[in-house]
Order: sequence, then C-alpha cells, then structure tokens
Amino acid sequence: MKIKILLLCVSFFVLVLNACSNSVKKQDISAEIIKQFSPIERIFDVIRDSLGEENWLEVEKNENVKICVDQKVFAWKTVLKSSVLNDSCLVFQAPTLVGVETVDVSFSEADSSHKINLAIGMKYLNFKNEEVLLGFNTCRENQLVGLCKNEDPERLFSVTGTYLVDKYPVTNCEFTQLMWDSIPATSLYRNESLRKDYYEDWLNRKRAYTRNENCITQDTAANTVSLFQAMKYANARSIREGLKPYYIFTPVEEYAERESILSTTQRIVTRRDFTIHDINYIQVSDDSTSNGYRLPYYNEWMMFARGGDKKNMAPWGDSSGTFEKTKKYARFKTKMVSFETEPVGQLTPNGYGLYDMFGLVQEHVLLKSRLFRGDLGFASCLKGGDYHVSLEDGSDDTLSPYWKWISYGYYEPGHQGYGAGFRLIRNIGNNAKWTYLKSK
Repeated sequence: MKIKILLLCVSFFVLVLNACSNSVKKQDISAEIIKQFSPIERIFDVIRDSLGEENWLEVEKNENVKICVDQKVFAWKTVLKSSVLNDSCLVFQAPTLVGVETVDVSFSEADSSHKINLAIGMKYLNFKNEEVLLGFNTCRENQLVGLCKNEDPERLFSVTGTYLVDKYPVTNCEFTQLMWDSIPATSLYRNESLRKDYYEDWLNRKRAYTRNENCITQDTAANTVSLFQAMKYANARSIREGLKPYYIFTPVEEYAERESILSTTQRIVTRRDFTIHDINYIQVSDDSTSNGYRLPYYNEWMMFARGGDKKNMAPWGDSSGTFEKTKKYARFKTKMVSFETEPVGQLTPNGYGLYDMFGLVQEHVLLKSRLFRGDLGFASCLKGGDYHVSLEDGSDDTLSPYWKWISYGYYEPGHQGYGAGFRLIRNIGNNAKWTYLKSK
C-alpha cells in the first residue's frame, strides 16, 4: 500500500512538473512571438457572439495587431504574416497596401469559420438613417441677365448604406506599387511637360522603390494622376481583392462618335496614361453589379468631406476664421516649386475620421449629370482645393487669401481628367439608399 501511495505521489509530481514545464514553454513561445511582432500597435478584444454578423476592424498599413476572442479558439486562418499567441489570441502584421484582408476563426473542429474583415487604411462607415447636408448654395452670376443662379442648393438627405472610404488620398508609393507593370521603360510623349508629369516622375519613383516593398502610411500624396489612371487604379485594386471591376472601358473610334456620346448621359474621359493612344478619348461606364472600388460621386464626396458637419462652410468654420485654425485641417503652400506633396495624415481628421479632404491635393470627383454650368460636359470636377498655389504677390501663408476661397463648395469645373489626387470608396453590397428630407 505504501509503495502504491509512493508511486501515485511520484506520478502526480511528474504531472505537475510537466504542466509547469509546458506552461514555461508556452510562456517562452509567447514571449518570442511578442518579440517577433514588437511593438504591438493595436489590440482588439472580440466577443464571439458578435462574429455572427459582419465584423470589421480598422488597422493601418504594416501595423502589428493582436486580436483576442473571449473564448478558446480551435483554429485561425489568414494569408497574413501571423502567429497564434495563446488559446484565444492571434498576432499578425497588416498588409503594406490599402485595402481589405480577412482573418477566419473557428471554435471547434466541426465549427464553420467566422470571418473578421480588416479595413487597412480605410474607414468602415455603416450609415443607418444618417442625416447629411448636401450642396453649398454655389452661385454663379449670369452676365447676360445679371442674375445669380444657385447651382447647388443646400438640402438634407437621410443616408443608409455601408461604405469603405480611403482615410487618406492615394499615395505615390501606393500608386506605383499597384500599377508597377504599367509604368514603361520609355515614353513617346514629345511635349516636355506631359512627358515629365505622366512618365518621367513616375519612372523615377519606380526606380526609387523596390517591388513589393512596404508603403508607409505617411507617404506623400499622389497629385499627377489623370482621371483615366485613377479609374484604372480602382479596377486594379478590385481585381487584386477578387472583386468585379467597377469601370468598363469602351474605345471611341471617331471624333464624331465622341461628340455624339457627349450629347447623351454617357461618360467620356480623356485617355491619358503612360502611353500615347491614336484616339485621345474613351467611353467609361459603370458596372452596377460591382461593389468594387471606385471614385466618389459629387454628393458622396460632399458627405464624406463634411464628416457630419451641417453648420459650417468648412471644417475650420468660414473665411472670417484665423489661418492658424485652418492649418489644423488643411495644408496650403503659396508657391508651386515642385509637384511633390507632403505626407498624408499629418493634420486633424474630420468627424468621420478622414484626413486631408482639403488643401493637400485636389481630388477627382465624378458627376452623374451636368451639375455646374461650367463643366463643359466633362465627367468630373476637382474638389478639396490644391496644396500648390502660385501667387503673383509672393505672399507667405499667413497673408495669402487663397485659404479663404476653400470651402465645402469649392470646385474646379469642366475638368478633362489631367493630373490631380484622389481617394477610393466602396459601397459594400450596393446597398446605399438616399432619401430627400428637405431643403435647408
């Protein structure tokens, strides 16, 4: 009996030692994983019950992220660089490009996986009867009759829909990496200015980068992208994520055909990219069945730029405010010394968490119809105001009147699609519903 008791005690002691040893090993492994993904820049605590619905987490590019669930996890699945930290936590590194990735989690061998969506460098905005102010009472004087026509009256709408919106304008690194193969080694442009803006600058960036290298969050904003290139970039981002491209391109064979199409509601865009085309225009239509990436329409851009603001002329108030307050939201320069901008995301975001809606770059925004008298039938306008400003008097920023012109209503009409900046959006599921409430 004593021997049996002694054996039992020894066995128990061995089990305790093994348990302690395994615990120490797990702690050592966890410590090594934490060291490998150090520093952990963002932590999410997820409730299992919430995984029954569509689940979105917002992260930045290249961030080291930890996700912990309130129950023991059987398996994690993701293409990202990752490691299981313990029974309920996963650590991973976010991708280097803006977009969407997923992490699948299951809680038993028989359990179907639950999807966690990662919005990288994007805001997930799930509007449910969100009241938004559109329009700006933009007034253009008719020289013939001396009357002022209100081109864009203010009006309140209710919006229900799920949007993904780029937090920042697309950066030079982002554009170069995704469009890498389309940037040629030689250019046929004879016009020196076009050759520089549409080829040489991008080739120099391509030479400066390494293929598939990390694009930092605070890279410089792209501002020499044509409307056509922005649309091609949107399709490329959709294809990269397995989504149906939003834009359909149809060549326009004859000038007369272009003029005929312009007289309808169809969209004609200047075919400006890294090569020279025999026909300088192309017809662009939307695939209404796609929920891929696209440029915002005018009303969408106004909604996102306001960020819930239904009172002010601009995020900083109006033109009677101080320039010091304006500089918290928008960056302006008074001399165009270079087409290189400063980094994105350096200033205060708006109410929706979106950065650089004003000043840093003008943004391509699509028109569904001829909203402005001066649009000349073109498909888009530029919103947000430009970072580079050339002033005849050479005044410094504090004396420049330019910032006083910038507001929610500021635009450049009749834009043919030459160089500017842009950001992309997605209406997930094409579920947006806009309901008119009243004029303000």
